[in-house]
Amino acid sequence: MIHENYKMLLFDLGGVIIDIDPSRTENEFRKISNKSDSKFKGLDYRNEKYSSELITIFFKYEQGFLTDSEFRDGIRKIGGIDRNDEEIDEIWNLVIQKINNSVLELIIKLKKKYSIMVLSNTNNIHRVYFDFLTEKIFKNNFSALFDKVFYSYEMGCRKPDKIIYDKVVDFSGFRANDIMFFDDMKENIKAAENNGMNSYHVKNKKEFKDYLSTLL
Repeated sequence: MIHENYKMLLFDLGGVIIDIDPSRTENEFRKISNKSDSKFKGLDYRNEKYSSELITIFFKYEQGFLTDSEFRDGIRKIGGIDRNDEEIDEIWNLVIQKINNSVLELIIKLKKKYSIMVLSNTNNIHRVYFDFLTEKIFKNNFSALFDKVFYSYEMGCRKPDKIIYDKVVDFSGFRANDIMFFDDMKENIKAAENNGMNSYHVKNKKEFKDYLSTLL
């Protein structure tokens, strides 16, 4: 890894900048559902590959193919859940444990040396919550902390689809090999490498922070 060759650092959110635990959302939905547990199997798609109606609407929502209302109605219908919008949003946001402030502070320092961007598979309900959390801590909305934030639901595609990396490269103005991409999922890392980007697979938070420190 030749640090001085990087011009842009591209970060995933969940598992990289934001600490997440999808099982919290999955378990809460199971508690209030009138359907079988299997309806929620696979919501933690990092650890298992599972196809279900719920995962299908989740991925559609992440690509912007469903509105917030359509997504909530899908949760109600498929999951057998009788809750209002606010309650569903609250459960949906349980996946987000906290922003990793020490990581984010390091990344903000790196803006002096690199173009800093974010590429995340996410949705509007979570984006609103990201802004709420960063307003409390950093007195600014989440997107304002970076040079550019790419949200899958605004782009009409999601990682690891090749097109999403192409769009990032085209917008950034950099060549793919000028970019270092950080993600916690192997399939997303592999896709970025296939697209010509450099990559760092985030597995251990301490090692990740130590590596970021070497880039300062």
